[in-house]
Parts: sequence; C-alpha cells; structure tokens
Amino acid sequence: MSNFHWRCLTLFGLVFIPMSNAQDVKPKPELEIRILFDNTAANKDFTRSWGFAALIDFRGKRILFDSGGDPILLLEHMEKMKIDPKSIDEAFISHVHDDHRRGIYWVFEKNPKMKVYFLDSFGIEAFKAADQVKMKPNRVKGPFELMPGVFSTGPIEGLPPEQALLLETSQGLVMIVGCSHPGIIKMVETAQTQRKKDSIRMLLGGFHLLKTEPEQIRKIVNRLDELKVKLVVPAHCTGDLATDMLQSVFGKYSAGAGRSIVMEEKRLEFRTVPLK
Repeated sequence: MSNFHWRCLTLFGLVFIPMSNAQDVKPKPELEIRILFDNTAANKDFTRSWGFAALIDFRGKRILFDSGGDPILLLEHMEKMKIDPKSIDEAFISHVHDDHRRGIYWVFEKNPKMKVYFLDSFGIEAFKAADQVKMKPNRVKGPFELMPGVFSTGPIEGLPPEQALLLETSQGLVMIVGCSHPGIIKMVETAQTQRKKDSIRMLLGGFHLLKTEPEQIRKIVNRLDELKVKLVVPAHCTGDLATDMLQSVFGKYSAGAGRSIVMEEKRLEFRTVPLK
C-alpha cells in the first residue's frame, strides 16, 4: 500500500484488522459458573469451609449467588480468581442462614452499586446488618425476572423459606439452589411449573441431605430422574452418601471451591479454575 493510500485510510478513521487476528478472538461462553465457597475444594489453592457461594457469568451479566460463611475467605477466593467485586451486577441470597449471607455485606462495601436481593422474610438481623453498610436490599416477595433469561422462584415455603435462581440457556433450564430447605423435589417442581419446562439441564447446589436416611435419598434420586433432571452437581450440605447416590445416576460431577463450569458450543465442561 502506498503512503498516499495509507494517509487516506488514517484520515477517514478506517481500521484494517487482519482476518487471522479476527478469527483468533474467541467468543465468551454463554454461561460460566465459578464456585467461590464450598465445603469441599476442587483446587488445592482454595480452602474448603462451611457454606456456599458461586459467581455466575451469563450473557454479559455477572451475578453473585450466595456469599459463604467467612467474608475474608470469600474475598480471598475472589482475588485468586481475579474477580473484581465491582464487576458484579447483582447479588442473590437464597436464604437467611449466615453460611450463605455473611459475606454479602463485605462485598457490598466494595461495590455499593450492586443490586442485592433478600427474601422479604429475612429476619431483622439481616436488614440491620444491611443498614450498617448502607445497603438497601430488594425485598423478594414472589417470582420475578432479575434480567433477561434470569429468574427467581420467589420464596418457596420451608424452614426457612428459600429462593432458587433459574437461567434459561440455549441448552435448557439451569437451576441453582443454596440449601434446599423446602425440599429439593418441591423446589424443582416449582421451578418447572413456573418456567413451563418439563426438564432441567443442570441442577447445582446444596440439597440438605446430610442426615437423610438412605431409602429416602434413593426416592429423591429416583424422583429427580423422573423429573428429567439431566445433570446434578451436588455441593455444600448434600452429604457424602447422597452425593455418591446422585453421582451413580447423574454422573461423577461435583462442585468444590475453585471449580468452573462452562457452557459453550452445545457443551458443558467442568474445569479447575487456573490461577493467573
């Protein structure tokens, strides 16, 4: 190209991008879920601790699901994953228990623009702690849409009540739960009814089966299969026995701090988060 032609292109603000470089740019996956906090660790560089938290990247938006029981450990794991708290758009707290809620106040102090969703039934202690950091949580009283393709079930009655997060992906419905205190079957049936779906592509979270008898666990596993849950990722309070029984039917999948679950190009991959 002559100097004259190059000056003309520069003058009119045109940019030439070689085709090889354009092809090298890899599109972001539709969905990535990174486990920030769990009773187990998928990576030796992460610490296991009682509670649950996950970071969800979905179609350009970032959601924090629950916030663990140890705020310092939560922030430490976020730093290891190179996650800036200020990059989080919304935070979704499944239920009032400390091991899912305690870290949210610390994250909010670093990102006061973040929207936070509490169930309206959360006790006065949860809202007093919010006041101390000038947080005004959105009070969830029923099912609603957080953003396009992302939904809350609203409170499902239990001890305590709990909300689940639902993502309508190209591969089907993805459901994320905290502890499943209302009962995991009740929660799955509620989600399918609300979203008018007859199957769940992936069910992830704590299923509160730690002290459940084997026969009852077996019934739950069979019912999940009947409900056409395709893939189950047990975490937190599910318990070793229930995890083994679930894995025998739904595959050897598990969560654990430091795990990354990526959905792209009609695939669902489980990875260990690399430390950069």
